[in-house]
Order: sequence, then C-alpha cells, then structure tokens
Amino acid sequence: MQSNSDSRAEIQIGGQAVIEGVVMRGPEKWALAVRRPCGDMFVSVNPTSTLAQRYPKYNKFLIRGILVLADSLVIGVKSLSISGAISLEEEPPARAEAGSLELTGEEHKALSGAAMAFAMLMALGLFLGLFIVLPAVIAKSLDKYISSTVVYNLIEGGIRVAIFVGYLALMGFLPDIRRVFAYHGAEHKVVHTYEAGQPLTPESAAGFSTAHMRCGTAFIMIVLILSVLVFSLMGRPALWLRILERLAIIPLVAAFSYEIIKFAGKYEDSRVMKVLMAPGLLLQKLTTRQPDDSQLEVAIEALKAALGDETPAAVPAPAPARA
Repeated sequence: MQSNSDSRAEIQIGGQAVIEGVVMRGPEKWALAVRRPCGDMFVSVNPTSTLAQRYPKYNKFLIRGILVLADSLVIGVKSLSISGAISLEEEPPARAEAGSLELTGEEHKALSGAAMAFAMLMALGLFLGLFIVLPAVIAKSLDKYISSTVVYNLIEGGIRVAIFVGYLALMGFLPDIRRVFAYHGAEHKVVHTYEAGQPLTPESAAGFSTAHMRCGTAFIMIVLILSVLVFSLMGRPALWLRILERLAIIPLVAAFSYEIIKFAGKYEDSRVMKVLMAPGLLLQKLTTRQPDDSQLEVAIEALKAALGDETPAAVPAPAPARA
C-alpha cells in the first residue's frame, strides 16, 4: 500500500516567488497568494492550461522542456503584474475581494496583451544580453592572449557563471528583493512539507530546508554548466557569429536541462543526485532567505488553492514589516 508521503511525492508541485506572494502550480490548477499591505490575503485560482496539454503531439523529449519554460514565463509575468498592483494597494487586474478567485477569459486576455508581451521580451532580452552576449564580448577582449580554442570557450563560460552569481549576490542587497527571496524560501519549505506528508502549517514547514532540487535557480545553474561544456566544443568564430550560435543553441540547452531537473526531482533522496545537484542547491543560498510565519502562511494558502484541498479564504493578519 502506498503511503501518503509517497503519493504526494508523485505530484511534482511547481512554484515561484513574486512580490509579497507565492505562486504554486498543481496538476490541474495554479494559484497565486499575495499578502496585501493591510494584512489580508488575496488568493487567485486558475486552471492549468499548458502548451503540452493543448498540443500533445509536441509533448516529447526536449520539446516539452521548451513548452514548460514558456508556460512558466507566462504565469510568472501574469502573477508579477497582479502582485505588483496589490503591493501598491492598487486594484488587481482580477478585480476581486480577498478570497478565492478564478480569472475570467476576458481578464486572462487583458493580462496577456501588449504589456505582458513587452515585459516578457524585456525579461528575455535582459537574460540573453547579460548572460550570453556580455560574456562573449568580454571574452573577445582576451582573444589575443589565449591560443587554445577550448580554453578560450571555457573562460567565456566561466565569465558567464561569474556574472550570474555576482548578479544574484548584488540583487540580495536590495530590501524588496530580499523579501522576494524570503517568499522563495517559504515556497520551498511548504513544498517540502507537502511532499513529506506533514500537516501544512507554519510550524511544520519551518523545520524544512529552503533549498529544493527542482528549483529554478538550480535549473539555471544546470543551463550555465551545460552551456560551458557545449560552447567549448563550438570553435572560435567571429564575435557576431559566436553570439548567434549561442542564441540559437541556448533553447536546446535549456530544454535538456529541464529533463535533468525533472529526473533529479524523481530521485532527490539519492546521495549521488545530491552530489550532482550540489552547485544548484548551494546557489540557492543566494536566492532564498529564511521566511517568517506570515510568509509561510502565504505559501501554504497558495499550495492549498492549487491542490484544491479547500476553498481559500481571506486570512487577516498583521501587515508584515518590510526590511
């Protein structure tokens, strides 16, 4: 007979931290919970309609990773737009009182128009420019000092990793980002609690780790490490061609990285897997912080709503102090 924790572990919960809130994604629903400045909690419940579900013939090895990344980006931008409005005490795009909410088709359309497309392009452009183009440009300045093509490409990859780690470290000094990182830690703790079959309470969640094998931070680290290995074998063309090659190949590297993170999630208790995933787990020390009970409550409400365990309700509480 299958234990409760085993059956829960088979359901891979996804999550994201947003402004004063958490997104949780279950098999059939995704939910956003945000703490309002007044202390009440806003909860939005939405059906999970993935690209893989709409286009099942493309739900195959490598391609499915690209589809999942696209879905995550769309949900992330939508959730950020709502949580940002709530944190500024504006009326959220969903126009609802605190409590359960399911966005209508028109509201989804409003959130996926030109503004969201622009935000997604800006985010993608920032990532590619900062972590793909910039390292190639910096490495180009060392061109005449390095004769080995493999060493040259490995140095470029090392620059890419250093920029990423430095970027995360600098972001952690911003008070608002530190709060997002605390909600990130709350998300991980609550998912661990659920997967362990423990009661979904702040007291139970507090004892779990803020690091998780399937974290997006670990995923990006895998992308960076794989890109170092792949790009090191791609020769030493002109700068413009080198950038185009990397931009063309990075989606495939990301798709393969998704397969690795998915496999790691199935065997996260394995010592071998923990060793292999150690860089990503270690990096999460930069992208997570220890959450308080108020932040854990938000993550718990998001998970309950995503799983449909119970109808989420407004949760009055003292407004959390902002660092």
